[in-house]
Amino acid sequence: MRRWLDRGTGDGRTVLALVLVLTVPLLILGWLVPGARDLDRAALSYELLVYPSVLVAGLLFYVCWRMSGNPTTAWLAAGVTVVGAQGVGLAAVHLAQPTSFAAHAGWMTGIDLAVQALVVAGTVLAARRPLRVDPFLAGLLVGAVVTALRAAALDLPSLGLSGTALKGLAVLLFVGQACAALLLTRLSGSPGWVRLRIGLASVTLGFSQLLLAPGLFDDLEAAVATVLRIGGAAVLIHTALTLLQVKTRRYGSTVRSLHQRMEHLEADARVNRERLHEIGATVAGIANVSQILHTNPALPDDRRRHLERAMEAEATRLQRLMDDRRTARFEQTDLDAVLEPLVTAHRARGRRVAWAPSQVKALCRPDDVAEVVNILLENAAQHARTACTLEVDPSADAVEIRVGDDGPGVPADLAASIFDWGRRGPSSTGQGIGLHIAHRLMVEQGGDLRLEPAPPGQGATFVAVLPGEVPE
Repeated sequence: MRRWLDRGTGDGRTVLALVLVLTVPLLILGWLVPGARDLDRAALSYELLVYPSVLVAGLLFYVCWRMSGNPTTAWLAAGVTVVGAQGVGLAAVHLAQPTSFAAHAGWMTGIDLAVQALVVAGTVLAARRPLRVDPFLAGLLVGAVVTALRAAALDLPSLGLSGTALKGLAVLLFVGQACAALLLTRLSGSPGWVRLRIGLASVTLGFSQLLLAPGLFDDLEAAVATVLRIGGAAVLIHTALTLLQVKTRRYGSTVRSLHQRMEHLEADARVNRERLHEIGATVAGIANVSQILHTNPALPDDRRRHLERAMEAEATRLQRLMDDRRTARFEQTDLDAVLEPLVTAHRARGRRVAWAPSQVKALCRPDDVAEVVNILLENAAQHARTACTLEVDPSADAVEIRVGDDGPGVPADLAASIFDWGRRGPSSTGQGIGLHIAHRLMVEQGGDLRLEPAPPGQGATFVAVLPGEVPE
């Protein structure tokens, strides 16, 4: 018993707490209200607390259904809501007109049988088709209709059924509830522990109703019926709360999983955008060099060979760009061999780039340095009024590669965040990702990329710093 009761995330102590919550009002009622110690009367009055609790359980099952969309949970929510709503109506009618209610016990039992038949039919349908209406609203509507029928039945002539007949109908009603509970336990589509708990609660509530049937109960039986109803309501609420907690955790896990997938997709998309950014610039340079070679057959041989070497170098670098950059290694690199193809490609695109070989070597990842310089030259070309400059300045412990232009410069309010992803000036036509890529590539090599301070309107100079040693 404890094993299935503790199934899910709840425990037996929660059920005990719920029983206490439902029992305390009855104890207070019996202690403070005159005449309320009559167990028969108290048992009927207490239905106004027990069945609203069943309604709360129906609402919790409804929330579970809204979270999961499980068709079986929808039927469970509808069935529990029907039981709770019609139970509230039954208690209200009974307490409002106890004498007339007793005289029309046959009608009331007949309505109970009709409701039970509806619950059994719903249990059978739950195994075959989804519920097409809102389960909680449907349950409330059925409960309201049943209550209206009970109130209307009080104005009808009494059926005049004997005590034996009423007892037989009460037993038949309990058998129907037991059948519904059995069908529920065999219903697929929801956890077995949920079906077992609801089945137990259904049998418990049904047996309590049998004990309260006309001519069947005395004081002891009324007390037992009250305890059973409290226990049944507590099990229902506990089951609904446990299922809701399970669904909430699964929902949270799903949300976290989707969030992680989105982060991975965003990271992949950023990597792809970075790669496409550099590929686009490199392809543009290759295309311009190729066009010059094919449209100018009279080019001097040395100029043609120079362009061909530049195009071959850029095409080779483009191929490496398509591979995994994480495999790139630090090499003792001749910076002139890295920078010359870039300068040639930019000049082939009609850009004025002032550069002279420096015969400087540095320990770096050559393709990354080429990409950084290419980005800086692209950026300078977009803002330069006349020309851009490319200089290599070696020092004792580092090598600085300076790329400048004579454009309007970087606005003061943009300088501090110029390397952020997507950050760009108001007049820029770029995507705002080139400088971010360049800064990241320099940092990955243990170096840095900075913007040199300059007076407004006197151009911008970016300095890429290569360290003298390979970073750990």
